[in-house]
Amino acid sequence: MAVIVEFSVIPLGEGASVSRLVARAVKVLEDAGVKHVTTPMGTILEAGSLDEALRYVRMAHEAVFEAGARRVITLIKIDDRRDVKRSMEDKLRSLEMALKALGRGRD
Repeated sequence: MAVIVEFSVIPLGEGASVSRLVARAVKVLEDAGVKHVTTPMGTILEAGSLDEALRYVRMAHEAVFEAGARRVITLIKIDDRRDVKRSMEDKLRSLEMALKALGRGRD
């Protein structure tokens, strides 16, 4: 079963622009081969278990410290559904189908 996690790593006290620090968090995921999508407000990843997902979040969190941050806050949302196997793409397809049923959606 896939666990989908959305998280945001927030360096504090590092000025208005923190993209150079956040980039380190994303690079750690890329180097580890983690299936992920980065958005303007956070990163969504998919893992085989909750332990695995949290290990990746911790790697990203630590990478921001290693990049020079003195304080980091990480916010996490976990979607852990165990009755069916699904992925991030499955969730988006389901939403698209619901939107089409309402007469809206991407074509």
